[in-house]
Amino acid sequence: MNRGELRHPIEIWENKITETTNRVGEEKEAPELVATVFAKLEFRGGGLLTGRAADSVLSKTTQKFTYAYNAYPDLLADKNWIEYRGKKYDILYILNEGERDEYLQVFTEERAE
Repeated sequence: MNRGELRHPIEIWENKITETTNRVGEEKEAPELVATVFAKLEFRGGGLLTGRAADSVLSKTTQKFTYAYNAYPDLLADKNWIEYRGKKYDILYILNEGERDEYLQVFTEERAE
């Protein structure tokens, strides 16, 4: 891959435990920006889900973000999410092709909000 293809700035977020607690003494979590990296963006597919309550329609799109491994190697599918151009993407899975530690391929699904 040509590093020049990594031209889309994406934000990697994670819920971090704060020092404050709620009324029952549980530690609160708050979203925190942990990294901004440049990535290649590829549209992987999409679809519409219909027949839901109140005749609503839900669109579903999947994207693949590829970025340099060294930019943020600690990415976890169950802990992080990606924000790009005001949209949030849940991470489905992460691929470190050949375990070469060159690029991470992050397969995502746009979060419906």
